[in-house]
Amino acid sequence: MLLIVVLALGAALLYGTADFFSGVAARRIAVLVATTINYAVATVVLVIVVLTVGGVWSTTAIASGVTAGLLAAVGFLTFTAALAAGPISLLTPLIALLSSAVPVVVALVLGDHLAPIAWVAVVVAILGSVLIGLERRVDTRSAKPRTLLFAAISGLAFGFATVALDLAPGDAGMVAVFLDTTSGLVLLLVLLGLARVVPAMRRAMAVLDAHQADDEPATGSAQRAAVAAADPRRRARLLAAGAGLLIGGANVLLMLALHEGSVAVVAVLVNLYPVATVLLAWIVLRERINAVQGTGVVLAVAASVMLGLV
Repeated sequence: MLLIVVLALGAALLYGTADFFSGVAARRIAVLVATTINYAVATVVLVIVVLTVGGVWSTTAIASGVTAGLLAAVGFLTFTAALAAGPISLLTPLIALLSSAVPVVVALVLGDHLAPIAWVAVVVAILGSVLIGLERRVDTRSAKPRTLLFAAISGLAFGFATVALDLAPGDAGMVAVFLDTTSGLVLLLVLLGLARVVPAMRRAMAVLDAHQADDEPATGSAQRAAVAAADPRRRARLLAAGAGLLIGGANVLLMLALHEGSVAVVAVLVNLYPVATVLLAWIVLRERINAVQGTGVVLAVAASVMLGLV
């Protein structure tokens, strides 16, 4: 179990950092563009990994990877849109809760056999991931219904994507997660292409970027604003690319962890990523961390230790 804990927590650290970078990037560039950059770089990472370690290309592995990829692409789009609209510290626990709950429920339904202490640790980890993202005084009015809907869709999509990846056979190696990433990239490229030529699709994708319109200044020269925004947008693309590199590495660790153990355990540990996200929000964006969040960190550590000792 210790190896599973190390792999899953490593994935959580990378996902949390990548999600923060993606959320910041999407405040300057379109959500669809930021997410596509994430996937493009992550795909390069997975191509190198698959060529290095290989794997069996069975029907089950292909179906598992493609299904997970389509679900994860939806999850990343709505996740980036939700975090870009903020507040990050309100939305990350909701997404983490849902994406943890889905694999746990599936594991229970399928009769996954874990020691009682392991199930206790799973519950403690879920509680910790929720508390980590909570502020003492959360202004729920700053989260519009549209943003909460994005967060809910993201959490459910990520949860079912993890379940789909877990269905890949052990001899598939990295094939399923490679297809997960590449199929998501194909879907995003299709959406990006359609958004450029089909007005209806352009309007639909614009919903993801409604927060940017809310933040635009009411006065000032459009030309000066465009020049001023050029450099921040370039940095945003670099942030999105860096996030993609981290996501590629996290996907590899996630797949290794799923091959080693229970989807319920892996999912709840991976979904401790709000630790990294919230710490970065505290350091970079000056969002405060309170006693409730500190309690969540303690619970997350306790759950990890409990699982490591099983």
